[in-house]
Amino acid sequence: MRIFSVLLFVFLLSSASTFAQRDLIEWNDTLQLTIEDYKGAISSGDTSHHISSSCGLYCIPQITGDTASVTIIAYFDRNKSWAKRKRVTPLLLQHELGHFNLTEIFARKMKKRILAMKTKKSTFIKDVQKVYEKTWEDLQKQNAAYDRATDFSNVEFAQRTWQNYIKENLVHYHMYSSQTIRFPIRD
Repeated sequence: MRIFSVLLFVFLLSSASTFAQRDLIEWNDTLQLTIEDYKGAISSGDTSHHISSSCGLYCIPQITGDTASVTIIAYFDRNKSWAKRKRVTPLLLQHELGHFNLTEIFARKMKKRILAMKTKKSTFIKDVQKVYEKTWEDLQKQNAAYDRATDFSNVEFAQRTWQNYIKENLVHYHMYSSQTIRFPIRD
């Protein structure tokens, strides 16, 4: 398994059609990835991996009057995710779902960080972008640790341990599960 992740910082509101046009799946707590979700072309240079998931975060900061809002959406890109269908096991699909769930956890952590930051209208976009970049870096480190510890799902005990850790973090950061946060902002 190799995970490709996409960093996308958007300054305009994203419509539902953007997700449909790009064939993206928004994270939700009942989602189960299937082999049919992997529509991308297999990377020609990759012979050691059986599957690759492309997950990312949309971040849409805005100011309206004296209110700041940030929408953060964890997504899975079907067209950039690929699988060698005959080699993918249910355990490997669960492992990949773990990456998507980690992306959602870090979306929630980012919302928490943004709500804690001190900002003003003139620096808001720049401040959000800094938080976004730090969160993205932390997510990449977490994904790498997950792959190392589980050997890409091959160490079943480690995989179960990480699944529990991921579930616990989704619960822990539940108060940040709304896609959009709003707060007052001054000049």
